[in-house]
Amino acid sequence: MLHQPSAVFDNLLAYITALPVIDCHEHMVGPAHMMSSLEPISALLGDYFWHDLASAGAHPQTIALLRDPEVPTEKKWDIFEPLWMKTEFTAYARVTKLVMRDVYGVNEMTLAGLARVGEQLSQRNQASYWAHFDNANVRVILADALGWKPGDFSAYLNGTQTFPERWRTFIPLPLFHTLSHHDTDAKDWVGVQRIGAWADKHITSLDEFLESVFIVLQHAQSRGAIGIKDQCAYNRTLHYDVVPRCDAERIFNRLMADPRTVFGWPDSKPLDDFLFHQYMRFARELDMPVQIHTGHMAGTYNRVDRANAQLFASVLELHQEVRFDLFHGNWPYDDDILFLTKNYPNVRLDLCWLYIIDPLKAVEMIKRVIVTAPHSKVHAFGGDFQDHPEFSIASLKIAHEAIAAAFTDLIEMGWLTEADAQRIAADWFFHNPNEFFRLNLEFNA
Repeated sequence: MLHQPSAVFDNLLAYITALPVIDCHEHMVGPAHMMSSLEPISALLGDYFWHDLASAGAHPQTIALLRDPEVPTEKKWDIFEPLWMKTEFTAYARVTKLVMRDVYGVNEMTLAGLARVGEQLSQRNQASYWAHFDNANVRVILADALGWKPGDFSAYLNGTQTFPERWRTFIPLPLFHTLSHHDTDAKDWVGVQRIGAWADKHITSLDEFLESVFIVLQHAQSRGAIGIKDQCAYNRTLHYDVVPRCDAERIFNRLMADPRTVFGWPDSKPLDDFLFHQYMRFARELDMPVQIHTGHMAGTYNRVDRANAQLFASVLELHQEVRFDLFHGNWPYDDDILFLTKNYPNVRLDLCWLYIIDPLKAVEMIKRVIVTAPHSKVHAFGGDFQDHPEFSIASLKIAHEAIAAAFTDLIEMGWLTEADAQRIAADWFFHNPNEFFRLNLEFNA
């Protein structure tokens, strides 16, 4: 537990756990694409815990073996057990423990325990997928799922890929950054023409390209997309210069002049920066909120300094009429995100994923944001998982506990009353995102 049991904490946790939830960020496509592994170790690694195994020194081939659902558990155990002993106290591992306990009734990571998990994996189905969300009172899921398989942005645009009624989809802005027909960050002629094809146009100039992008964004909005999501901090800095059109157009024209031309990073930065500012103007015109990845990145060997939201301040100041939802508590740069949340009216602090990156930092940030910024500016939860609903709900349990712990401390120091804490929790989990994303949902506790 993140707080010692007490009457205040216990009552508050019970209240928070019963609240309806707007899940502000997942990468889920729906129950037809639920993860189907029948081998327990691969099923329990989820989307994140295996990153801790890599951090502990597991070789990529070892991780590939552990994630392979075709390799029997008995052949993995002697490899997995010592790695588990090195990593079992991280928050990612806590998610795995909660899934084992609450979904499969297994309390210890042993070979026998894994066998009991394996006996139950075949029972997962669409009904159990929905039960995870229903039991946790998750009303709506905001999904960034169209930028990679099984999501398919082209299929979404033409209507052949649809999502469950509970989903609200986001446009994956990296598709319009990379402009590549490969899974790389290089810009090429074929990638530009792919955008044009979505708008039924052949691109010959920067003007035609921007016209096509706007048409595509409009069409995605008409298909039901409610916002734009960008995670290009994985590939570049969040500092976007205001670039003269002529500098961007010079690069773009070189792409148009020769289909064999390819621009990589950092040669393409002036064009990338120019396009990003144009996309923010499109977001303003379409009245679409923009979600931005800030802070910690999945995996290892990432450059988190380029993902610090502080670098994004010039964008926030320039595009004051665009609504920005800044992710992950900007971990580990909490001072910077608190400053932005307090000082920029167009910023919301989204705590998605933070609880399983660093739950203790989450508790501290929750207390600090209460005393520094209007509480209307916080979105409490997003699991940030692919189609592992049980892992997202385990993350939600940690979020409930972290918020109850932080609020209990504030109550005990006299900053809040219990009634205040209940009201703020309802705002964070439901009312704030409901208003910000214009979901028009009814609150039913």
